Amino acid sequence: MAANTNTTYAAAVPATYRAYVHEHFGELAQELKLRTDVPQETLKNDQVRIHVHAAAINPIDYKLIEWGARMLPFAPTPERPFRIGFDVAGVIAELGSDVTDLQVGDAVLAMGDFVTKGTFAEYVVIDAKYVAPKPAKLSFQHAAGLSLAGQTSYQALVAQGQLQQGHRVLVLGGSSATGSLAIQIAKALGASFVAATTSTRNVEFVQAFGADRVIDYTTEKWVDVLDANSIDLIFDCGVESASWNDDAQRVLKHDTGRFVTIGQEITPIESPVGATYIRFRTQPSGADLLVLTGLVERDELRVPIDSVFGFEDLLGAFKSVKTGRSRGKVILEVVAAAQPRALSLEP
Repeated sequence: MAANTNTTYAAAVPATYRAYVHEHFGELAQELKLRTDVPQETLKNDQVRIHVHAAAINPIDYKLIEWGARMLPFAPTPERPFRIGFDVAGVIAELGSDVTDLQVGDAVLAMGDFVTKGTFAEYVVIDAKYVAPKPAKLSFQHAAGLSLAGQTSYQALVAQGQLQQGHRVLVLGGSSATGSLAIQIAKALGASFVAATTSTRNVEFVQAFGADRVIDYTTEKWVDVLDANSIDLIFDCGVESASWNDDAQRVLKHDTGRFVTIGQEITPIESPVGATYIRFRTQPSGADLLVLTGLVERDELRVPIDSVFGFEDLLGAFKSVKTGRSRGKVILEVVAAAQPRALSLEP
C-alpha cells in the first residue's frame, strides 16, 4: 500500500462529524436533516479539509432542496444524501499532497462547486484552487459571507459586464448581499457613477456602501430617473431580469451597453439599441477571492451581516433568507465566535 503523503493533524480530525443533508427533493422543513455520524471522506491530492467555523446561507441552498428536481440531473437518496452549502470560512485541518501554497492551521475562506459543496457541516473537503487565505481583519463570519456573493458580484461586473474605469453602472437590488458588494466593487474598480435600487427602509443602508444615486423603487422608477442611454452596465441581482425586455433598452448605451443578471430565465428580446443580455452562474475561483480579499485589506470592501444563527438552527437561518428582506448575509455559526452576534457592516 502506498504511503499517505497528506499533511494533517491526524489526532485533531475526528473520524466522523455533523453535517446537514437532504435525502429527497421537497419542502425544506421536511427534508433538512442533521446527521451526526458523517464519515470523513478521503482527501484527494489537490484538495484541503477545512474545519468549518462559519458558513453563509444563499438562496441557491434552499432552491436546490425544494426545486432540485428541475435543476439537477440526478436526485439524492437515503443511501446517498446530498450535502448543503457553498460558502465557508474556517481553518485548514488537512492538506492534499499536491497542495503547496497553504498550510495546516491557515485561516481560509472558500466557495465550493456543485460537487464539493457541503459547508453546513463541521468539516468540508474543497479543491484547493477555490480557497484563499482569510485576511486577519476579517472575522470568520464576515469571511463566510464574502465568498459566493462577492464572487458573483465581481464576475458579473468584470468577466460578464466588462466593467472599465469611468463606466456608469446600475445595480438592481442594492440592499441584497450581492448588490451591496457590487456597489463597492464597482466603485473600487473605477466606475464613475453607481446607481442602485432599493425600498424606502433600505435607502440609508445602501447609501452607506457608496452609491452615487439610490433609487427608492416604491416611489420612483429607475427608467424615469436615469438619463436615456446613459448606462454602460446594469447588474440585476435577481430582482428584475424581465426589465431587459423594456426599461433596460431605454437606459443602456447604444451598442456597448450590457445587462447581466442572476435572476430567473426569460425569453430575451433582441436589443433595439444593440445592447447585450447575459445570464450567468457564478464559478468558484480562488483567484477572484484574492482580488476580493485585497479590496478588504485596502478598506474598499465591507461585508454586511444581517444575522447570525447557531449551528443547530439552520432552519431558522433559511427562514430568514426566504423572507427576502435580509440586509446583508445570514450566517451559520459552526464554531462560536468570541464577539457577540450583531448586525455588522464592518470587516
